[in-house]
Amino acid sequence: MGTKSADAAGRLRTFLREGGLRVGDKLPGERELADRIGLGRTALRPLLEALEMEGVLERRPQSGTFLAHVPAPGVSGTKVAMIAPFRGTGQLEGELNAQWLYRVVSAFERTAVPAGARVVLLDQSPRIPDTCSIKDLALEAAAEGVQAAVLLHPFGSRAKIAHALALLHDKGVHPIVVSSRTYPGLASQVYFDSGWGAYLATRFLIQQGHRRIGFAGASSGHEWVQDRLAGYRNALGAAEIVEEAYWVWLTEEGERLAAPEDGIAAWNHWRALPLHLRPTAIVGANDVVALGVMEAAQKDGVAVPEALSIIGFDNNPGALLAGLTTLERPTETLGETVAQVTLEQLARGPNAATVSLRLRPVLIERRSVGPPPLEGG
Repeated sequence: MGTKSADAAGRLRTFLREGGLRVGDKLPGERELADRIGLGRTALRPLLEALEMEGVLERRPQSGTFLAHVPAPGVSGTKVAMIAPFRGTGQLEGELNAQWLYRVVSAFERTAVPAGARVVLLDQSPRIPDTCSIKDLALEAAAEGVQAAVLLHPFGSRAKIAHALALLHDKGVHPIVVSSRTYPGLASQVYFDSGWGAYLATRFLIQQGHRRIGFAGASSGHEWVQDRLAGYRNALGAAEIVEEAYWVWLTEEGERLAAPEDGIAAWNHWRALPLHLRPTAIVGANDVVALGVMEAAQKDGVAVPEALSIIGFDNNPGALLAGLTTLERPTETLGETVAQVTLEQLARGPNAATVSLRLRPVLIERRSVGPPPLEGG
């Protein structure tokens, strides 16, 4: 897009954002709209068509053109870096995460590129063994002349990532983090509301009639584990269910990746209890843990969901194949929201305050949840 066209597109976006229109309102006719933003009608029409393809505008035959979504601000020529382990970690879960990252980036591009942003990808995968790789990539992004940098599930210690964010600040680059880890004041953040997801899962089990509900966790140092544990407890409290100490199972402290063995260990913990004390339903901290519980229970002859109900979190391919009821992270919405936040921060200028947004997961019902078994059954 040429400079003049980009400027015109920016003026149109500004009018749609700041011209007093609300979603659902009808736009002025082409002649009036062209006059208001200082364009000829011939130049205006392709801009309207582009915004219609983007989903910002909706044309209705014989009715006119309507505002469907408030457009992101125009940032013509602005460079945005996206830093992530795009090729995974070489482990199964890492490879699945790589596919997820591609979907997030594609959704980001669908919003940011039409607004004029140029996306630069920086892959951390080959550098994961280097403990300073995230700092080096931050410096590389700044050297590329980017105005914003999005860190998608970056690898590294919390301290190293915080240093990378501080470096970006010092270089005049807006940092945005997509991670369960929080860095208050250092970066804007867009992520999922893990606490709400676990609350939703636990409430769903309560609605099925369960009163003895366990939580199968992972390493307790993860913020997402603590958030999901809190959501689970909030749902129990809202239903006036008193939590028993043995209902919650966590592994060691730290931030080790969850593994199926964590779910197997959780099941072995509950299997040792008398049947009348054993949970009739389990909320897994994520799908990996939940599937570990399911595998171990079924090997012991415990039918799912007839004798045990299980819910996971993430909706990974394994959950689909196993028929696991789970919480889905709205991946495309995440990418679009990250783009919106990035563009808004760029429009606000170098001193923009950081923002934090949490997206709510969606419950996906499959075959792993049913009513509790009859006592003694």
